[in-house]
Amino acid sequence: MGQIEAQETYHTQIFKPKRIKSLQVVQPDQTFTIPVITLGSGEQILINFDDLTPNYERYAYSIIHCDADWKKSSLNELEYMQGFQGLTIDDFANSFNTTTQYTNYQLLLPNDDIQLKLSGNYAVRVYHEDHPEETVLIACFSVVEPEVGITAEVTGNTLVDTYQQHQQVNFSVQKKNLNIVHPQTDLKIRVVQNNRPDNAVRKVMPSGILSDRIVYENLRELIFPAGNEYRRMEFLSSKYNGMRVEKISYFNPYYHVDLMKDYPSSMATYEYDQDQNGRFYVACSRCDDANTEADYYIVHFTLAMPEAKGGKVYLNGDFTQNTFDENSEMIYNPDSRQYEKAILLKQGNYNYQYLYVPAGETVGQTGSIEGNFHQTENEYTIYVYFRPMGTRYDRLIGVQTVQINGHN
Repeated sequence: MGQIEAQETYHTQIFKPKRIKSLQVVQPDQTFTIPVITLGSGEQILINFDDLTPNYERYAYSIIHCDADWKKSSLNELEYMQGFQGLTIDDFANSFNTTTQYTNYQLLLPNDDIQLKLSGNYAVRVYHEDHPEETVLIACFSVVEPEVGITAEVTGNTLVDTYQQHQQVNFSVQKKNLNIVHPQTDLKIRVVQNNRPDNAVRKVMPSGILSDRIVYENLRELIFPAGNEYRRMEFLSSKYNGMRVEKISYFNPYYHVDLMKDYPSSMATYEYDQDQNGRFYVACSRCDDANTEADYYIVHFTLAMPEAKGGKVYLNGDFTQNTFDENSEMIYNPDSRQYEKAILLKQGNYNYQYLYVPAGETVGQTGSIEGNFHQTENEYTIYVYFRPMGTRYDRLIGVQTVQINGHN
C-alpha cells in the first residue's frame, strides 16, 4: 500500500456500532454548538458515548493532529500536545432504571493530563486498552487561534438560479495584523453545510485580494443545493407518544417506537420549521440525568416512495454521524412499497433527513426526496487555515458560522 493511499481521512465515526451508541462531540452545556474551541482559552470539548454493556471497560485514547483535510499531520505528538497518549477514560457511570443496561463514558479535552499546544484539527482515537490496534470510535474537533475576522452571508440569489433551489455563501477574511503574502496558496478554505462532510467545499480561490481583506464572493464553488428543514422526532417516555410518534410498544427486551410514515417533500411547498440543523440531544421525561437515565428504544422509520433506482437512500443526521453506511442505509420493502429502517436510539430529540446517493458517488442529494428550497435555514461553517511556505502544519486562524438570514 502506497503512502498516499494509507493516509486515512478522519471524521467522527463509530467502528463498533452494535456496542457503541449516542456518540456526541460538543462543548459541555452547549447543546447546539460546533465542535470548536479556542486555543488556550480554558474551553473544553466533551466526548460522550454509551457502551451497551453494564460492565466498565478500560477505554483508552490517543490524540492525532490533522491537516485541513483531516489527514494525520507530519507533526509528532511532542510538538502539538503536552501529556501522554493512551490514558484511560475514567469518567463513567452505569445506566439507572433502564430496560437496556449500558455504561456512559465522558471525556473532556483538554484536561489536567493533556494540554494542546497548537491550533488545527484533532482526531481522538478511542480503543480498548487490551486491544490497542482496534479502533472503537473516532471523535473529531478543531482548535482555533482567532487571528483573522470573517464576515459572511448566505443568499438564495445565486449564479445558478435566483431564489429557487440553491444557496450562495459569500464571505471575506479580514487580515487584521496577520501577514498573508500569498492568499491563493497560504490559505486553505473549508465550508461545511450542517456538519455534513460529504458535500463540504474544499477547493476555493479568492475572488478579490485587497490590502486589508481577502474576498470570496459570487464563486460557483460556494453554491450549495438548499435542501429542506430537517424532519424532527422526539420520544421521552414510554407513557405517551412524542413528536411524530405513532405508537410505542414493548416486545421483550426492547420498547419499539413506530414513527409516523414519512413522504417525499420534494414536490411540496416550503414550510418553515424550527429545526436544529441535523443535531440530536438526549433527554427523558422525569429524569435527573439523561446521560444515565434515558432508555434505548428501537425506532422504526418508514419512507413511502417508489424504489429509487441507480442509488441508495440513507437516513442522515448527527445521530448517524452523517455517514453513509449499512447503519444508515434505508432498506426498500417491495411488499409495503416503502423504505424501512429500525435503529436502536437513546431517548431524546432527533433531527433527520433522507438523502439519495447515486451509485458510485459519495455526495448525498436532497433534491429527489427532501426537495431544495432557497428559504431553508441551513448552517454554514467557514474554516480558514493558514500554512505559509516553509511551515509544517495547517493553523486554524478563523471559524465563522452563518445562516441564511445573515446571522453570524
